[in-house]
Amino acid sequence: MGQRLAPVLAIAYMLKIEKPVLDRRPVLYCRYVDDCFIACSTQKEMDICFVLLNSQADNMRFTGEKPNDTWLPFLNMQVQLERGFLRTKWCRKPTDKDILVHSRSAHPRKIKRAITANMIRTAKMVSSGGQEQVESVELARKVALPNGYPLRDQHYGRPPQRKPHEPRTENSEKVPFCLPFVSDSVSLDVRTALRKCGLGDTVRVVEGSPRNLKQRLV
Repeated sequence: MGQRLAPVLAIAYMLKIEKPVLDRRPVLYCRYVDDCFIACSTQKEMDICFVLLNSQADNMRFTGEKPNDTWLPFLNMQVQLERGFLRTKWCRKPTDKDILVHSRSAHPRKIKRAITANMIRTAKMVSSGGQEQVESVELARKVALPNGYPLRDQHYGRPPQRKPHEPRTENSEKVPFCLPFVSDSVSLDVRTALRKCGLGDTVRVVEGSPRNLKQRLV
């Protein structure tokens, strides 16, 4: 899966692999690239579908996961099928180290805010109900806390509506002053120095990513 063409080839290949299973019309069949989620009416039918998947190609073998306490992991969520209803909630893989960009790192603040906001948004989006949302957000809190992000309750609400994009008029005539991003404190010092020199109304600071090692060597 390291090449860009690999997912496309995997999807095309899976169309052939999954056909015998789809012909048996299982209760539920979902797939993302090569991850399949199958629900059948009986365990015997489930075993037949599993054998069919593994008998389509000699060089391809699927591994099966069974529900743990009625919850079955699939991608980044857990699924429960009970009395004909699906319940879902966010989960983390057991092999995940839960390492995020630390809050004390030298990344821009907007990037660090986006990390926790996107994690909370994903946890809520894949949850099917109120109780599942509470459990998913609590799991996200446990991931964020060791990385220095003390998530508060107000972060759990609906994100504010974005205003329509309006062209910038105040900075349109300013001279762009481009410099690589080092840290928030350095950026603040640069802007403070420009204001002290009386250049705050004529110069606009534009921060860019520093050149990485690959760019320097090529």
